[in-house]
Amino acid sequence: MASRTASTTRIAVILASLALAPAQAAAPGDALPRVLVFSRTAGFRHASIPDGIAAVRELGAGRWETDATEDPSAFADDSLRRYRAVVFLSTTGDVLDASQEAAFERYVRAGGGFAGIHAATDTEYGWPWFGKLVGARFATHPPVQVAVVRVEDRAHPSTRMLPAEWRRSDEWYSFKENPRRGVHVLANLDERTYAPGEAAMGADHPAAWCHEFDGGRSWYTAGGHTKESFAEPLFRAHIAEGIAWAAGLPATDAGGTKGAGPSPAAPKPDAPTPADAPKSADAPKSADARAAPAAAPALAGLPLLAQGAGLATIGMFVPVIALVALAPRSVSGFRAPLLAMLLPGLGHLSLGYRRRGVLAMAAVLGMFASGLLVGGIDAVDSEEDFPWFLAQSFNGPIAYGTDWANRSMLKSGRVGTLLPTPPPSDAAGRPAQGRFTVSSLKGVGAANEFGTLFIALGGLMNLVLVMDVTRREPADRPGR
Repeated sequence: MASRTASTTRIAVILASLALAPAQAAAPGDALPRVLVFSRTAGFRHASIPDGIAAVRELGAGRWETDATEDPSAFADDSLRRYRAVVFLSTTGDVLDASQEAAFERYVRAGGGFAGIHAATDTEYGWPWFGKLVGARFATHPPVQVAVVRVEDRAHPSTRMLPAEWRRSDEWYSFKENPRRGVHVLANLDERTYAPGEAAMGADHPAAWCHEFDGGRSWYTAGGHTKESFAEPLFRAHIAEGIAWAAGLPATDAGGTKGAGPSPAAPKPDAPTPADAPKSADAPKSADARAAPAAAPALAGLPLLAQGAGLATIGMFVPVIALVALAPRSVSGFRAPLLAMLLPGLGHLSLGYRRRGVLAMAAVLGMFASGLLVGGIDAVDSEEDFPWFLAQSFNGPIAYGTDWANRSMLKSGRVGTLLPTPPPSDAAGRPAQGRFTVSSLKGVGAANEFGTLFIALGGLMNLVLVMDVTRREPADRPGR
């Protein structure tokens, strides 16, 4: 009798848990899953909230039905179980009472999804569980301005459509604590590209993240202060796939650009999500990702490097080669230094110092190539690191050509297809699996800075060679 009573009790608990679980399949007469957008404010109110609600509705067309409310009574077991995910859209202050908070906790523990946009981190400071769910607490922000967001995870559905360096305007939040230890960081804010003022967090300034928490899923992005944000194709795609991931819905084939308008082409992920990132059972995996060994992409990236940097810069040397071929054997005056600046070692070759010219060319170009190998094409950037680029520019047209290739590929969003490298580590210090680029390490490591240093040293070496060639007269015999 006692055994039968215990069994009955266990069945009752299971049924109660199922009753609280979010709907995982469409109900009769309901073709799509549902998402709830909650935008109640008890503090500052963002003027962009209506634009955000409209964007979530538009982005959900064909994927989910959207309900929007500022009524906290929606946070009850019977109503929450209708939704696959709840979006906190720029909520502020204390917006739920104790019973509503308890209902939301049960909802997440039963597998419900949470997506936070912008001021969601400025909400419910007295509710510790929510602080862990959202990942961090808002601290302060500088004025709205343009900054660069460096995408760390190029495989997650909500960031795989973004360029490695995502330049956009927004109100950039800083947080009371760095969330990295408890979440999987998707994108990091580069404080060198804007004026953070008192809102500075340093080299590690997470701007978007996700994690599995207490039975459910949580995704957050710090963007979304301005009305214009919700009209940007890439930001719209970013939040669309973030909400879909939180809800456990499959990503779109176009990398999250469904309903988002035109956006730069992005590579489809061909490797699993990093080990510390939450995984979606519905996320598509390519056959290459399942079959190819982890080291194989490194070789596949080399032709693209040659295409992007090599071919672009080699084309600039054609006039130089023609000039050398047509020049008289005795080259003097300004021509030798000019040739040396165009290509390392060329000035010495033109004067007949063949051995010195070949050694100089090998040394300087070897230093430049080492910089590209360590720091990637992104190590040459005239816009962001001007003092470094000034030293690098003495490498001649190859530096300008590589900078042009770098910026062109950033605009096209194809940086993720270049030179996969050893990936960054996860929160536990283990190598995170997946596909990353040399450029993607810039926000989390020193690889780019070392690459920049190598290229700059090569440029300064060539400057010394240019000064040397101006002091030399044409050789009496070749081979010196």
